[in-house]
Amino acid sequence: MSDAGGAGRADEGVAPGPQTPRTVIEGRYELLESIGSGAMGEVWRAYDRRLRRYVAVKGLLARTAMTADTRRTAMQRARREAEALAKIEHQNVVTVHDQVETDHQVWIVMKLLEGRSLADLLRRERVLGVPRAAGIGLQILQGLRAVHQAKVLHRDVKPGNVLVRDEGLAILVDFGIASFAGANKVTKLGIPIGTPPYMAPELFAPASPGPTPASDLWALGVTLYEMAEGRLPFRGHEVWEVQENIRSSPEPPYRYSGPLAPVIQGLLAPDKDDRLDAATAEAMLQEVLRDPEAQEPLKWERPTESHEPPFAQQSHAHESGQEQVPPEKLQPARQGRRGGPRGWRGALAVALAALLAGGVWLALPDREPESPPGNASEAKPPSPAQKEWERWREGHSTLRIGVKGDQPGLSEYLEKKKTYEGFDISMAYAIAEALGYPRDGVEFIRVTSDNRSTRLVNKEVDLVVASYSITEERRKVDKVEFVGPYFNAGRTFLVRKKSRKHDLDSAADVRESKAAVCTAKGSTYESLADDGYTMREPQLATYQECVDELLNADSDVYAVASDDVLLAGYAHGKPGELKLLDTHRGTEGYGVAMRPQDEALRSQVCSALREVISSGDWDTMYDKHLADLGLLAKSAPDPPECGTL
Repeated sequence: MSDAGGAGRADEGVAPGPQTPRTVIEGRYELLESIGSGAMGEVWRAYDRRLRRYVAVKGLLARTAMTADTRRTAMQRARREAEALAKIEHQNVVTVHDQVETDHQVWIVMKLLEGRSLADLLRRERVLGVPRAAGIGLQILQGLRAVHQAKVLHRDVKPGNVLVRDEGLAILVDFGIASFAGANKVTKLGIPIGTPPYMAPELFAPASPGPTPASDLWALGVTLYEMAEGRLPFRGHEVWEVQENIRSSPEPPYRYSGPLAPVIQGLLAPDKDDRLDAATAEAMLQEVLRDPEAQEPLKWERPTESHEPPFAQQSHAHESGQEQVPPEKLQPARQGRRGGPRGWRGALAVALAALLAGGVWLALPDREPESPPGNASEAKPPSPAQKEWERWREGHSTLRIGVKGDQPGLSEYLEKKKTYEGFDISMAYAIAEALGYPRDGVEFIRVTSDNRSTRLVNKEVDLVVASYSITEERRKVDKVEFVGPYFNAGRTFLVRKKSRKHDLDSAADVRESKAAVCTAKGSTYESLADDGYTMREPQLATYQECVDELLNADSDVYAVASDDVLLAGYAHGKPGELKLLDTHRGTEGYGVAMRPQDEALRSQVCSALREVISSGDWDTMYDKHLADLGLLAKSAPDPPECGTL
């Protein structure tokens, strides 16, 4: 058996299990069985003899590309592509472990994932529904943004190349035909590379500049349509069939997409210059997931001459009490692309207008309007919620807030001043002020990642503002409730700049080197052991202790795992000794934590946090405490929706 996807140097070996000859790449990766194939080669289930684990292996070059004249150029390009792919660390993109180069082939070695493809899911369920489709689409888009940031194009985004895990995580896989922008755009026979029903129309043009990020976004739009509508928007097995269908019917019908329709329309703009960009598409998908009407995508108003987006029409129908049209009488929503604003642009304008209009309303505190002077007798009695808050306030003359004291820029105790300082501290004071507490009415109590939930449960503190990541597990296990997020932090590592043993420049280096990783006991990063990282045992109580050990030349700890905002302060304080690696595996949101039974407090904290974010105070705090730490540009998270509490 020869190497998949091209003639390369292979050594004969023996696979684990049955004693039969197998192809072994570079004496390490033993090809066991083909688990997928296409025009650009095969994907193999393989066994990594060195680390004793199963992996997926695929060649980046097809046999058809291997002519004497093009081999050297193709090998150089594939080598650069493999290096770029290996640097992508994102929870929605398959992890690339290694790159291997044989005589005439460049291989990428990827994590072997268990799960079913989105294509299998669609074959079984046909239509996924708006919320589920939007959630999966958002994850694919976030993965694509990480891929594009690495200057790589996927070129074959489709349901068959998206893995959906049982817990709902969507992972973009199969980079067998991925390339840099401007790389080869056609096969040897002049046929555009990709799967025809998912290929953008600009790829069909004779003078096409080749694939771009916009081409991947078109494929995402086709995939979103297929999830929401249960069919392809433009059918055809051959390139010319798909091209003709796009030309003759550029506006596919929308029956089930509901609030997803404007997003799909924007992604399926035939002219790539009119297509939604990734950032706008992500914002619109997040808005769809916040839209309660998304739970019932079939509640459409009967089509009119209006060019409002479907979700705007639904809203009007709901407010006016009009009777909903039965499903059997529904008509596809159609927004013309000619002679006026594009459908998605109109939808975005409506969404932004709604947010701006709603921002004034949402910024108002949760209390009844004050009565005019002299009409006290006509004033409304306090609501049950107001009474409950007043009772809580009477029993808490001092607001006790749990904070950390060893996180520069975020939350740090200054011994000389005998006071706390940082972004979290300013946030805590702002929330306390909105609750009616003066600064001297706030008591800070130092907590750690390991004991903050206990201090809450034991009523030693009323709130915790201490880089507390919002997770469902913490709601259940720690028995705490959150309001937030008030900050979205990236996940990363802090390492030594100069090391006697390990040269660490990426998260992949940390994992593959088996370097000991330290994190605070009780943090979400303890689970890194499940992803193949070597964790210090036992973990320490605080991140400061981890950093102290990292700085100790005699220590076996070579990396500290935590959030970028938390570790940036340490790196900033030791610029010659420590460095922050690029953010990997997405972000996590910090929340203000409290006891679930304190409903009145939770409602007030939500209103306070909403006001802090909406008023611009968040930006002032960020500029004061965090802007100089070398983080990527940050923006305030969306204000919380307090009406859902």
